[in-house]
Amino acid sequence: MIKKNITIISLNGDDNSGGVERVVFYLKNILSEKYPVSILNRKTKPGKFDKIIYPFFFSFKLLFIKNTFIISNSWQSYLFPVDLSIHHGTTAGYLLNSCIKSKKSSLIAWMEKISAKRAKKIIAVSENCKHELIDIYGISQDKIIVLNNFVDEKLFYPDNVSENEKINILFSGRLEERKGLSSLLELAALIENSNKYQLKIAVNSNQSCELFSNFKNTKIEMNLDITGMRKFYNSGDVFYFPTKYEGFSMATLEALSCGVPVIGTGFAIPQEIRHYDFISITENKDANIVLSLIDNMHDKFKNKKNDIFNIIKKDFGYEQYCKKLFSIIDELIK
Repeated sequence: MIKKNITIISLNGDDNSGGVERVVFYLKNILSEKYPVSILNRKTKPGKFDKIIYPFFFSFKLLFIKNTFIISNSWQSYLFPVDLSIHHGTTAGYLLNSCIKSKKSSLIAWMEKISAKRAKKIIAVSENCKHELIDIYGISQDKIIVLNNFVDEKLFYPDNVSENEKINILFSGRLEERKGLSSLLELAALIENSNKYQLKIAVNSNQSCELFSNFKNTKIEMNLDITGMRKFYNSGDVFYFPTKYEGFSMATLEALSCGVPVIGTGFAIPQEIRHYDFISITENKDANIVLSLIDNMHDKFKNKKNDIFNIIKKDFGYEQYCKKLFSIIDELIK
């Protein structure tokens, strides 16, 4: 029987709490153009053991959902052989590259490996994610399709804003060590006595915000909606992302779509976008070197926001993603 209904497994649903949820939001909207789509998600308030309990519960519940094409997000229904599993990176890769030891994350990595082995087909959001699935989890490359994340250029685009008095350096994400917290603190301390720079940070929680409370040249904005995030990106001159691990960063794409050049680590800037001249990769943690790169990037691209936007729209915009996604889903679902 042809499976025409689609069920997406997403622990946090399709809210704006993170990149995975943003992807689920767009998956639902896009696929709903051709198929009835529902989301299986947590209905209660977040709990301490949700990442262990809910994947087991979702896997069990899927046994009773018939004639439906199942799309899961990696480990979130790891015991069920879903039709398509989307991997936004690998937890094992995160642990390896972040040099973090965590029993909970190690358990999730184990669940993730099982989910990848059980899934009938896998979408990896980057070439690096694909290689990690093959090299770390032992997944056959024939099972994996690479579909890069995208940015909605109807929501993220250059606004007409007045020229900044200072060079505004942007960061968006959780204030945690995996995202490069120590590098941000070093940069904030370096620019504190300067009249040339301002560091602007957008977060969804108050985690570690107090660490920046005494910096007059650092401003933190919290819980911004989509419009607020567009204004945030447009207020900046350079986006700085010293993250230690990403699958395919939505924040990087959103900043670029607003015409803001990006400086960051190799994980902030996956190989798919490294050929652009408005991208600069640095693994250097010396804030003085980072600041020099920021100066160069600002001088080179301060009047080229629309040029950056047009390139990103063409290569990573909404329309090209829809075509690629439907090509994959239609082939699998027939």
